[in-house]
Amino acid sequence: MHLETWPTRHYSEEDLRDTFDFMADRYVDQTVVVSRGHYPEWMNQVASLVKAWKPKSVADIGCGPGYLLRRLREAMPEADILGVDYSQKMLAQVPDDIPTAHEHLDDWADSEEKTYDALIMTFVLRDQPDPVQSLTKLQKRLAKNGHLVILETQTPDGWRHWGFNLYFHHWMPWWGRRVLAPDWHGAQDMAPYRWLSDSHRQWRESQSLPEVLRQLGYDGMESHRPPTDVVMLWSARATGLEAKA
Repeated sequence: MHLETWPTRHYSEEDLRDTFDFMADRYVDQTVVVSRGHYPEWMNQVASLVKAWKPKSVADIGCGPGYLLRRLREAMPEADILGVDYSQKMLAQVPDDIPTAHEHLDDWADSEEKTYDALIMTFVLRDQPDPVQSLTKLQKRLAKNGHLVILETQTPDGWRHWGFNLYFHHWMPWWGRRVLAPDWHGAQDMAPYRWLSDSHRQWRESQSLPEVLRQLGYDGMESHRPPTDVVMLWSARATGLEAKA
């Protein structure tokens, strides 16, 4: 696996921000629906995983309207928790007592001065123009021995593969256009559920994520979901990175 083969995407970041601005007040409710009720389970698993490491500082990158931030605050009331997102309308949904940063992932990684014991990305990495660049930049924001957590979609192994493709690439875009987001008036290739389907289709090298992380200098990669699932959950440590303690 060579880093150069990992997918990069070409799109207007302003257009994508418009898509997420549009989804801000319906994101959680509709994600619960399209995940067939599994979204809270996934977020609770991420919060429990991070809590077990007893971090003093956590950044949820691409935090959206703050569903996971609320779970993290409940699980770790003493931790320093930050939400990062480049959709201002998403951040407007975050509770006032949780600090936020209105920046794109890569810009935040370049401008932030602190390091964090845990960095979390849930359904964010596949939307980045250059995922390898984003993972590289985040190394600067991880404290030594800190953890990176990535939750993403994956095409499952086995018999579920066919059902997933039918649902994700055929039924869901139609459902989004006709029922979930019929009031979307932007470009059709940026329509929320068309984008979701297309972004996963572009995420073709997702199974090689642990090898990519290893090549970038992360270690301690661990999978927390089976390959037959529709989501992957990986964690990696910053040991060996030239991160500030």
